[in-house]
Amino acid sequence: MGLSTGCRRLDELLGGGVPDERSLLVSGPPGTGKTTLGMQFLQAGLDRGEECLFVSTEQTVGELEDTFEPYPFDLDADGLTVITVHCEPGDTMERDDDLVVRTLEGGDRAVTEWFDLPFTRENVVHYLSEYGPKDRILLDSLSGLRPIAADEVSFWRSTYDLIRLFSDTFDATSLLTAEDSDTGDSVASELLRYATHGVIELSSVERANQRHTFLRVEKLRGRDHDTRRHKLVLGEAGATVQPTQRTPPSDLLDHDHLSTGIDALDELLGGGLVRGGFTLLSHDGTTSYYTINAQMLATAVETGMALSVAIPAEVSLSQLDRYWTDTDWSVGDLLDADRLFVLELVASDGYDHRNVLRYDESADRGWEQLMEVSYDRSGDRPLFAFIDTEPLLEQIAPERAREVRYRAAASHTDDDDVVVYAVNPAIQNQSLVEFFADTSSQTIRIEREEDGIEWLTLRKSPTGSPGTSKVVAYDEEPPYVDLV
Repeated sequence: MGLSTGCRRLDELLGGGVPDERSLLVSGPPGTGKTTLGMQFLQAGLDRGEECLFVSTEQTVGELEDTFEPYPFDLDADGLTVITVHCEPGDTMERDDDLVVRTLEGGDRAVTEWFDLPFTRENVVHYLSEYGPKDRILLDSLSGLRPIAADEVSFWRSTYDLIRLFSDTFDATSLLTAEDSDTGDSVASELLRYATHGVIELSSVERANQRHTFLRVEKLRGRDHDTRRHKLVLGEAGATVQPTQRTPPSDLLDHDHLSTGIDALDELLGGGLVRGGFTLLSHDGTTSYYTINAQMLATAVETGMALSVAIPAEVSLSQLDRYWTDTDWSVGDLLDADRLFVLELVASDGYDHRNVLRYDESADRGWEQLMEVSYDRSGDRPLFAFIDTEPLLEQIAPERAREVRYRAAASHTDDDDVVVYAVNPAIQNQSLVEFFADTSSQTIRIEREEDGIEWLTLRKSPTGSPGTSKVVAYDEEPPYVDLV
């Protein structure tokens, strides 16, 4: 798969380490641990008996020794060559004030002797070519080579030449660091990010007068990788990445799941919808989230559950039938078998059936009474309750919705039941939305951007991958939706 970075969790985020004979750019502000992360990558290779090259453009060997003094890194290892490349004014055949290539004061660990040469792309590449082949290379940092070119495009070409030298000529796997800043004049520009096979981005956050460093794998070509932000911790053992997982270990949990009928969504949720709990589905009013809902409902029926649904007026029962054309049953079949209970809270859907329960507070058919009927008529079957709060809040106050939600959970929801509420925070009572989010076992957010792309994000869950976002993709075949 690839070469280890020396940090197990980072290897996992990269989908199996650094791809062999490829390059990664590690960018970030000063002091975020770029050099330490790079040296840990080299040390992992040294521990395996590999040949490694450390090219420093900003620190002498003595300064590197001071930097790495707290860590278990060995700059004197037999398989490690440390060289320094620096740009400074000097004498060339043309002028006595040209920028020239020199080692930084303090010497280097290389045997090669060489003369002052103009600080050009060709000369730097020629100088470095004397140190191959290698298994791993750290170039720290590209910022020190910036004078090699007059403009950003030329500098990108110079960096690309170095990457080709390392990957194609040396057959090496390389890490290149670059200082990134908020000034806009960043060496780690989009061009450099394009030149490398992948990008690891470091950032800093201040909280309560303490500085925290975070790591994110921003890009990695051809590899399924984790793009979530993680804390980078620099300690005596080197660099570690936390959290190693975002939900408690499975042996500490006791959760049964109901499949959503969508494999990628089940994987994201850690198995599916939590039984005996409450899932909040948050949307922005522009998505086709009922395609996902219909698949959840169909899967619940297939597992032997009964359905109790409160859907908005624009989602008709005949529309559910269109989603269920590949099944052996229809809306009418489920109503007749006491497997489907429709809580009509606003307008009639045209169905005249004892299990189409029409809301009428004055006739003692309020929301709580309708839910009571659903639980009673479903008998011993587990119940899948899907409640869209849009029609609900047209009939009852948010305080009443909160009260009935508590009563239903305490009096009726069994360990095998599943409850899903759909909310649109943009148009609904904020305190009620926060109440639903706070009391939910899982919170899923679906939203559409201006270009039409729909995103599904798992905001909260006791299992699975909270914080992960996927693009929603629709299909003409069941289950009609996928996450990519």
